[in-house]
Amino acid sequence: MRPVLIFTHFDDRRTGLVGDALELAGCSMVQANPADGIPAWSIDEISAIVSFGGRFNAQDADRDPFLAAEVALMREALARETPVLGFCLGAQLLAVASGGEVWRLGRMLVGWPRLSPLPAAREDPLFGALRGGLHVLEWHQDAIAAGSGAVLLATTSGPGDALYRVGPSAWGSQAHIEVSQSMLLDGWLADKSGVADVEAMAFEIDAFRDEAREHLAVQTEAARAVFERFGQLVSARERLLGPAQAAY
Repeated sequence: MRPVLIFTHFDDRRTGLVGDALELAGCSMVQANPADGIPAWSIDEISAIVSFGGRFNAQDADRDPFLAAEVALMREALARETPVLGFCLGAQLLAVASGGEVWRLGRMLVGWPRLSPLPAAREDPLFGALRGGLHVLEWHQDAIAAGSGAVLLATTSGPGDALYRVGPSAWGSQAHIEVSQSMLLDGWLADKSGVADVEAMAFEIDAFRDEAREHLAVQTEAARAVFERFGQLVSARERLLGPAQAAY
């Protein structure tokens, strides 16, 4: 089986709940990270793309060599119907790759708004697993307007499109539903820049950590079903393609 290519944009390279689900589904994984230089993987060598968040600006995708390579690979994936899953920056880059738009909010937005699924989400093969009213983590300073060919799946009270699908097998989530406890509580909320983002929203950091523990437990339980579905989708597609395609 060909590996899933995971784009990590932070130094810690954590893959959160998605990595756990892919491993459970029998998928191998390889990473591309800016510290390693421009990724050289071709679309024929991978079974899927997962793109995580980061402090890059998706509007720089045509000027930053790493982001440009990532967007180019996403465009190939869309043309081949290779599965793609993007979170925050990853969802913004998917929007760029599929003809959508990304714009600056002018400030960092951090919080736990409620997710409001739209009718199209009910039959979605991935995000049909999420219920309405779920508190989801948003932590971003850019917003998404998915392209005209995208299907909007859910909104939140925040600006921009929260959850969308492009074609049959590419999904973008502005919310960080991929985060594990170690990623969020031991990582982002222990990091100076993360603390600064939270305090810039006028939150007291210890109170926000307590809120995060409460909401994260519920978000994690809901999101696991989504990522298990993604892992099953990738595995099933590889089996369908057969040994000739999956032997890379």
